[in-house]
Amino acid sequence: MQNWILYTLIYALFTGFFQCARKKAVEKNSIYEVLAIFSTISFILVSLTSKDVFNIGFTPLMIIFTKSIIIVISWILSLYAIQKMPISLYSIINLSRIVFSIMLSVIFLGEQLTTLLIIGAIIIILGLFLVNKVSNVENEKETSLKVVLILLISCLFNSVSAIIDKQVLKYITSIQLQFWFLLFLSIFYWCIIIFKNVKIDFKKTKQNYWILVAAICLTVGDRFLFKANEFPESKVAIMTLIKQFSVIEGIILGKIFFNEKNIIKKLLCSLLIIIGIVLTIV
Repeated sequence: MQNWILYTLIYALFTGFFQCARKKAVEKNSIYEVLAIFSTISFILVSLTSKDVFNIGFTPLMIIFTKSIIIVISWILSLYAIQKMPISLYSIINLSRIVFSIMLSVIFLGEQLTTLLIIGAIIIILGLFLVNKVSNVENEKETSLKVVLILLISCLFNSVSAIIDKQVLKYITSIQLQFWFLLFLSIFYWCIIIFKNVKIDFKKTKQNYWILVAAICLTVGDRFLFKANEFPESKVAIMTLIKQFSVIEGIILGKIFFNEKNIIKKLLCSLLIIIGIVLTIV
């Protein structure tokens, strides 16, 4: 197994825990508290293990700055959505970033649009529809279209970020990318807290160990993802597929931590979606 494939798989495993920890964290603290605090903890952890991070040009720095803005918006939208739907449904809809990533890869990286890719995209959309139906039965009401659209926008922004990662890592190291990305991210979230006059409940924050779990998962997971992107031979489409192992993990964790129902049906629907994903990269 090539190293970049292994690194991406490790990233996927940490992402599943990261998504679950974020949802648990916002049960005790506000969205903005969670975002600002776990980003800051992640930045501190990265700072303690980073070297030569200041040897970076102005243009790559501005690209990372732009990426950070995109992710700030994306995470705010995704945290809003994750509070309004089951984590297993959230994980499945997140697969739409596959379609976005492929489209962006065709446009910006020159990858070829094939018949199998189109068929795979149709299968993915069918799978998303079936999972939504299963979740509606579970909750006895439909997840609103507004929430679904908000999550889809978040997925699109995440796909844009993935394209940026692949391009900017031609000129800087993965350590530099992670250091400056988390620095900008932390600054943006604290600015939002100040601007919105959000009060930090330090007592609840201190007791909310899920924030620390999310920070550790983010730090370790992104370290492996950025290192995978450093390999010139790594492919965005294949990496995007491997990341989806976190979907099955998210469904299982949804059962363990949130006692979500119809898990078997959701897993079967996720297999249909994964078949579509496989077709898109053949």
